[in-house]
Amino acid sequence: MSDIDFFTAFEALTEKTPFPWQSALYELFVADKIPSSCNIPTGLGKTSVIAIWLIAMANRPDKMPRRLVYVVNRRTVVDQTTEEVENYRRRLPCISTLFQRLIELSHNESAIPYQFQPLALSTLRGQFADNREWSIDPARPAIICGTVDMIGSRLLFSGYGIGFKQRPLHAGFLGQDALLVHDEAHLEPAFQDLIVAIEEEQRRCTELGRFRVMELTATSRGRGEAFELSPADEQNAEIKRRVEARKKVELHILKDEKKLADQLAELALAHRDSGKAVLIFTRTVDDVLKIRDKLAKEKFLVETLTGTMRGRERDLLVERPGFKRFLPAPPADAATGTVFLVCTSAGEVGVNISADHLVCDLSTFESMAQRFGRVNRFGKSDDTRIDIVHPVVFDADKVYETRRERTLTLMRCLEGDGNSAALNRLPREGREAAFAPPPTVLPVTDILFDAWTMTTIRERLPGRPPVEPYLHGLAEWQPPETHVAWREEVGHLTDEMLEQYPPKDLLEEYALKPHELLREPSYRAFRHFEAMAKRLRDLSVPVWLLDDDGKVEPSFCRRRQEA
Repeated sequence: MSDIDFFTAFEALTEKTPFPWQSALYELFVADKIPSSCNIPTGLGKTSVIAIWLIAMANRPDKMPRRLVYVVNRRTVVDQTTEEVENYRRRLPCISTLFQRLIELSHNESAIPYQFQPLALSTLRGQFADNREWSIDPARPAIICGTVDMIGSRLLFSGYGIGFKQRPLHAGFLGQDALLVHDEAHLEPAFQDLIVAIEEEQRRCTELGRFRVMELTATSRGRGEAFELSPADEQNAEIKRRVEARKKVELHILKDEKKLADQLAELALAHRDSGKAVLIFTRTVDDVLKIRDKLAKEKFLVETLTGTMRGRERDLLVERPGFKRFLPAPPADAATGTVFLVCTSAGEVGVNISADHLVCDLSTFESMAQRFGRVNRFGKSDDTRIDIVHPVVFDADKVYETRRERTLTLMRCLEGDGNSAALNRLPREGREAAFAPPPTVLPVTDILFDAWTMTTIRERLPGRPPVEPYLHGLAEWQPPETHVAWREEVGHLTDEMLEQYPPKDLLEEYALKPHELLREPSYRAFRHFEAMAKRLRDLSVPVWLLDDDGKVEPSFCRRRQEA
């Protein structure tokens, strides 16, 4: 049986000619040499790793895992990845050899319904109901896209939003015969350590299925030798255009700590007559809202993207003309004139946008590199400017502030040039020293893995801690967060009904999904609760309080009637 030609199949799937690094990665895949780390600059098509795996798996099913699990801790990126794979699936029938090979791989009786679409695709990020394509037939090739929480919890037999009876099935499908690609792995070092530990534990136990892990990032934290661009890539005309794109960096001293939003808005408004798409980054939601209001007051179209938005709000955002203006190829219904997009770190990673200009405050190095990657992404502009506002004095007693100070030193070393080539010329040790401080990573053991497998014991079990700290680690410098959801049904359930239908069982059956949740720093959530209490006056509002173990405590939010 002859091999499917990689070059031809890749072009048909992606409608793009493969870069040298993509061809080189395919050769490693078919040789059963999956690299543990793939360090590729932003804007060079890292998501194409999925297409590379698909062709390699079809040619070498004895060497490549049958399922690819694509994990990135940004829900917007999960959706974009799903859309890209949907495009691959639509084009599959045009590649008859690849299409037929996938049908043959689903070799049992259940393959018959799959002959129309032999490649399963499921998105696990909570908003969409699981279509179960990935978990029906172990032989069927499948791509599963999801966030760290959705994939990680399932790997540890604690799947968020699924019943305890389904948890072993999900853990088995994700943890056996699967390649887990962790995109933007620098964001979640605790999760990266966890999945590497799972891979090593399976290797130690010589388990039947193959669980392989590959981190994918443009800003590696330096975890061993990585697969990177080759000299052939550096000579590629399209790669050179993107890597060496014009991005002029200008530094501005912060005039007043309390007026950061004012200064960022002022710099953004310097582009008022440009007719361009201007991207603004700042580290706090409060400053995002202040900047939005100031720009809107000047009658400009302004969109915002923050981590506190519910999934539904993000879905609506990508359909707005203002946001569409920031797409690499803006559609006909995109907004015209000068447009602004104001973001927190939620817009830094993986979001496929390309602004003309950038205005931002100072963050840590990996964050700044990602921000730079969202402007003039494809090297089409020759006048792109990046304005950075920075303080003069940093608090030496705060580790996060010392990392920002080191980042400022690196920004000065750029000498006004902010493209990927200039960033990569900075000393690697200096870049790593300016990364955000990593969280405390909790070690895992075979005993812990065994404890998490006991899914039929639903009560608290000694030696079986919640999985969330093992997915994200413990970061003391990050403020605590509170998740809030609204469901009208809570107000209709009487005490008698709750005795018959306990809240824990109801939430097990009708689990909360991310698109319902509002995630806020706890101090902001409490501020909203206080404002709500003033509006409620003498009303009693039913409230359910959930802890990390899933325990539910029904209560009431009351305010005494004022005299």
